[in-house]
Amino acid sequence: MTWKVHWNGREVDADPAGFSGIELQMIKERTGLGFWDLVKGIPKMDPDAVRATFWTVDRREDQELKFSDYAGPSFRDLLPHLAAFGELVEELGKAVKSAVGETKGMPGTQTSPTSTPDASTEPSTTD
Repeated sequence: MTWKVHWNGREVDADPAGFSGIELQMIKERTGLGFWDLVKGIPKMDPDAVRATFWTVDRREDQELKFSDYAGPSFRDLLPHLAAFGELVEELGKAVKSAVGETKGMPGTQTSPTSTPDASTEPSTTD
């Protein structure tokens, strides 16, 4: 999955799903946005989400690029690319559902965040 955007005279892949853990940690430190907040913030034109996404892309070429000095793209520049971002998020959602389905029932995985042990598997307290 990629989100190709024409930015700074070149076509870049601005897909947050391709960001490394270190890049996502830097975004969180600077904006407070975790991965899902970042992904949800882009189509809402959240200024921190947009700025952090493009700062990350541009920082790959210029390690000295400071977030505090970085303006990012204008929203006018970004608007033509938002439809493609929606498709990317939809594909990401499908990939997550597929991955969760593949792990269902595997040892060490939880099948439901609110599941409780059933009575037949609880330790007996009447011994």
